[in-house]
Amino acid sequence: MERIEEIFTDRIDDPVSAMRTEIDRNALFDLAANIKANGLINPITVRPLGDRFQVVAGHRRLSACRIAGMVKIQCVVRDLDDTRTFEIMAAENIERADVDPVDEAMFITNYIAKTNKTLNEVAISLKRSVSYVRSRLAIGQMPDYMRNYLKSGQLKLGVALILSEITDEQTRHVWTDLAVRDGANAAQAEYWLYDFKRQLLPGGTLSKEPPTGFTPEAPQVVLFECAIDGKKYDMRMMKSLMIYEGNLQYFLSFVSAFNEEPPKTELQSGGD
Repeated sequence: MERIEEIFTDRIDDPVSAMRTEIDRNALFDLAANIKANGLINPITVRPLGDRFQVVAGHRRLSACRIAGMVKIQCVVRDLDDTRTFEIMAAENIERADVDPVDEAMFITNYIAKTNKTLNEVAISLKRSVSYVRSRLAIGQMPDYMRNYLKSGQLKLGVALILSEITDEQTRHVWTDLAVRDGANAAQAEYWLYDFKRQLLPGGTLSKEPPTGFTPEAPQVVLFECAIDGKKYDMRMMKSLMIYEGNLQYFLSFVSAFNEEPPKTELQSGGD
């Protein structure tokens, strides 16, 4: 059910779970000046809650109307439950370029908690992919310093998602701070992640400091030494091999024979 009403602005409450936690004040005052000059062209959407109303769509416009000194504004009044309210709020806000991923993450996390929807259902409601929703939920699991860097724009989302896979908190904090300091890209973050995983292998040592010669502008490839030829190769091209302990001597004999220098021929030795 939907109707148009003029409602006093002091009877309208802000949304409990607004997607955007911060609003650009300069843009808000510009909007207020525009509304004061031209009126509220698009009415806000509210839902009745007892003898008051709650904003569903148009939170910025309501704030601007209050700044403009408007006591009474035209509203679209709709009877909505919590689930439908969240869906409309998401539809209005998620397409906006000024909504940061941290706000999206908190909103989607709250949305799932309130509606008990699955990832697939949330993705359909938000018109986004499941991987998009999953990435936002991953942000919700990040430590505060990572979310703060994301919110301020100092850390790229792709880099944050890669670094969040580092399970040692001290190491993750070191690399995150370094990523912010040097503006590391996703390729560099992948290198750090590979290096971290390498250090977790048997015989590895978990370093708390950046590797010697680190240069963020030129991501390096993590190299492993091949047990057969002793040469180093890209870690991503390495394969695991399981050998029974009793057969290890045969493997070592093979490696030894493989690396033996071939006998020199008479020609190679300088003979006639």
